[in-house]
Amino acid sequence: MDIFGEQLIRREVSGIDWAKRIGLTVAGLTLSSVSMFFALATGLSILLFLAVGILFGLVWLLMGMNYEYEYIITNEDFDFDKITGKRKRNRLITIKFNTVEEFDKYDGTQGSDVAATVVATDNTGEGIYYIIAKHKTHGRTMVLFTPNDKMIGLTLQALPRKVRSETKVKMPENSAPVEEE
Repeated sequence: MDIFGEQLIRREVSGIDWAKRIGLTVAGLTLSSVSMFFALATGLSILLFLAVGILFGLVWLLMGMNYEYEYIITNEDFDFDKITGKRKRNRLITIKFNTVEEFDKYDGTQGSDVAATVVATDNTGEGIYYIIAKHKTHGRTMVLFTPNDKMIGLTLQALPRKVRSETKVKMPENSAPVEEE
């Protein structure tokens, strides 16, 4: 049976993110204003082009501070992608379901003995789940993510039977039932 599902999560903006945005905006507008002032005072049109370039650069930087995560389940693979500013996609990690050791709701105590941690959450701190799996290059890896009910159901379907029986996560009501192998 083929399993396929995807979910797009928008990362919520934190206070630190807002501070960075405000700082960049103030710095960019100040530089642009100073450049325009000197352009008008000296008559050098190159400074006017510099001011416009600073404004375009500011917009480009601010748009690049918006992050989304995409979770993709395709049969035995669980892919986690990071999308920056709706223009650039990076594969964070691919987990093979047959290497998964644990899957459960995250409470902050798990993952003390992992070699790497990948965070692909919505930054709200609610509804976070984790998967611990053996990765071919990173070793024992923990992935933190915030799946919806459909993704939880698909994850449970794709997990090895041993892991599925050990997890406390139950099949959501609006998901398809898990078929036994």
